[in-house]
Amino acid sequence: MQVTVLNKLAKLAVAPVVAGALLFGSLGVAAADDVDQTGLVEIADQAADQGVEDTPDESVEAAAAGYGKPITRAEVLKRAKYWWDKKVPYNQKGSYRDINGGKKYRTDCSGFISMAWKLTSSRTTYTLPEVSKPVAWSALKPGDIVLSNGHVKLFEKWANADKTVMWIYEQGSTKTDMDHEKVSVSTLKSGGYQPRAYKKIK
Repeated sequence: MQVTVLNKLAKLAVAPVVAGALLFGSLGVAAADDVDQTGLVEIADQAADQGVEDTPDESVEAAAAGYGKPITRAEVLKRAKYWWDKKVPYNQKGSYRDINGGKKYRTDCSGFISMAWKLTSSRTTYTLPEVSKPVAWSALKPGDIVLSNGHVKLFEKWANADKTVMWIYEQGSTKTDMDHEKVSVSTLKSGGYQPRAYKKIK
């Protein structure tokens, strides 16, 4: 008698599970294991660039060291290459010193630009426009940036005479860390990027 009751209870417990599986299958809803997560991970990595902006260092020492002051394009690239050579890993909550063991900057895409431009704080992609200005694509020069709503890359140089492909430096994502690669203007435009220049670059 007990065995019969238990068997009936087991069937009742399994029935909703089977029904649910049949329902989702009939609606064409994939199970979690069937969903390709690769694209989602890549999108998350690309969007994960917004760390917390720190307080600007307006000390006498920082000013004397040139932070927040006009900077040459050659110096911007030298500073950028320093992080590339060090293979500084991407980390929104991390920080790394600039060249010669100076100021620490947040190790994400906008923190990297802040470091290259020698700003007084690690800005975000939302506040970089405050210290930069729009320029034409063909007018991009070493040390300028291409900025989107959520990511930023540093322009190094043109990769061809037609100015349709460029070399960039960037703190890419948690998957790629520091990048130095070629990217086309058409790809950037389709991604919503806009060219800009630091207001104090010489």
